[in-house]
Amino acid sequence: MKALIISDVHANIYALENIWKQEKDSDVIYCAGDLVDYGPFPKEVIQWVTEHKVLCVKGNHDERVAALYRNKDQLWNVSDEERTWAHDNAQKLNEAEIEFLENLPQSITFTMDSIGYSMQHMYNNYETIASLHHYYNFWEQMTKEPIASMEHKRMIFGHTHRRAIHYLSNHELWMNPGSISYRRPDDPSKEAHYMTITDGRIDMKSLSYDRSPLLQATLSTTLKQKGERDVALVFFGEK
Repeated sequence: MKALIISDVHANIYALENIWKQEKDSDVIYCAGDLVDYGPFPKEVIQWVTEHKVLCVKGNHDERVAALYRNKDQLWNVSDEERTWAHDNAQKLNEAEIEFLENLPQSITFTMDSIGYSMQHMYNNYETIASLHHYYNFWEQMTKEPIASMEHKRMIFGHTHRRAIHYLSNHELWMNPGSISYRRPDDPSKEAHYMTITDGRIDMKSLSYDRSPLLQATLSTTLKQKGERDVALVFFGEK
């Protein structure tokens, strides 16, 4: 069985579609959250994950956009100088799409190839699990039988935008596919990061793609907040 593992899409439909061209033989798609915010195509991303039956958990940016949509005064009574990507995304979405974000689960558990998995957007903000003691404690919080007592255990996180596989033992690990959209400032890569799991084997993958439509869409927004706009311009630009 082959699973495509993605996270932190951030309204980037172009990365999503290009990854799928490479991995369309996947049997199932899992997403560790943050479908929206900090990108120009939230509606298209939600439509895509719905059509492809992606199994997704809720990220903090999904919550942020949905909450802003519900606060009509904050959503619409905002100057260009104060407008954020969350405003941009929430104003583009309709009631059904917001309800989709609101109804995403906080966590998902599943089995694949005799391995138990627990997927959630984050562990403790930007902290990572560095000991078996903390691993077992969190695993017990997030899983129920029969998955809880499986010999081989794996946890999937997103949020940090840093791709990693961290082994705590031969049978316990956590993994983060990274973001298909953004890197952290100390990582100059502008490729889409993701993972696949094929018959239990984890592969970390990167994909270059044409980012110019994302740059043009960002330039056409009315965002003027330096931090909000510049992140996208830097990442979707040529350099």
